[in-house]
Amino acid sequence: MTRTVIFCKKAYDPSALTAMFPAAEVCVLRGEITAETLRRYEGCRLIFALPNAGLQAATALCRDGGFAEVLVFPYDARSDLREPIPADVSKPRLDYFETEISETCILNCRGCCDFCNLLSGRRFYDFDVFRADLARLRSLFWGVERIRLMGGEPLLNPRLAEYVEESRAVFPDSDLRIVTNGLLIPTLSPETLARIKAAECSFDISNYPPTRAKKAEIEKTLRAAGVRYNLGLPVHIFLRNLRQTPSDDPAPAFRNCIFTHCHMLGSGRLAPCSYAYCAGRFNDRFGQTYPETDYVDLSDPDLDGWDILRRFSAPHDFCRCCGSGISPIRWKGGCLRAAARPEDWQIPPTFFNEYLLPVAQRILKPTAVKLRALVQKKHEET
Repeated sequence: MTRTVIFCKKAYDPSALTAMFPAAEVCVLRGEITAETLRRYEGCRLIFALPNAGLQAATALCRDGGFAEVLVFPYDARSDLREPIPADVSKPRLDYFETEISETCILNCRGCCDFCNLLSGRRFYDFDVFRADLARLRSLFWGVERIRLMGGEPLLNPRLAEYVEESRAVFPDSDLRIVTNGLLIPTLSPETLARIKAAECSFDISNYPPTRAKKAEIEKTLRAAGVRYNLGLPVHIFLRNLRQTPSDDPAPAFRNCIFTHCHMLGSGRLAPCSYAYCAGRFNDRFGQTYPETDYVDLSDPDLDGWDILRRFSAPHDFCRCCGSGISPIRWKGGCLRAAARPEDWQIPPTFFNEYLLPVAQRILKPTAVKLRALVQKKHEET
């Protein structure tokens, strides 16, 4: 009989798992798991009952250790888990991806970080392509820590629930969220809300001024449906991130960036960040030449998940076009394609922006990253 070992933190009660695996040994971790710890359990079945954010590093160690049977139990990502999820540790785990299931929005904010107000007409991520892209990702990564279905405004997509259900079916380990301005939440049907709840998907609500005006109605709808949500901090500014002239060295911007985890999936491509993925919209509207080739082509049969992680953890060409310090611009809604201006996204090349902001951002980055993690982790249980 294969020996089973359950790894968990002191704060977690493993009784549900020990009931499933009565002969299992429980190893309570005092800190992060190490290769030295795993060597003691060679040939065992390993179960990692850890917070979702710790599974990428823990399971990566199992590849070199040659463990054949590894399971995970991300108890903080899903409340409905009844048994551990198998993890194929010959592949890595991806920390994050976001994807626009709708490129169309109802706010058209000036300075939109995905340039959605520069597009015209209604555009949705073709569902069959979405399904194929998820399947391809699953062939490269055993799981994904967090998936965010975004826009534009994702609630404009009439097949919203299907995108949620497909994401959950392919990546059962993920913290799955819909990112929305929330204005259309009261219009969602009870059936759609029930399907979102059943898929253990929550809402991340961007707290724009129009959202605050409908806050009570939005929260009432979600509470009545029993759907989890997180209402973000009030949004008063956007951040300009594009240099008017690319730098020679991409490293400073990458080193200072607080969004290096924001990989974007769409139409057969996986990009290291949303700016790199969406830059073509800015180029098309304003006749610019920002790089548009910083992505992985998912149709490439020679792709390897480990290599993708290495590539995404290093500076890429588009980083030359990002500022080492991001410049704030006051939030303004209702700016359509015809009225948009390049300066709504481009950083003015002043001494403050070129020299002082990068120093401040480098100093503040660790705090900003921790604050972002706390805000993202916060869920209001309903």
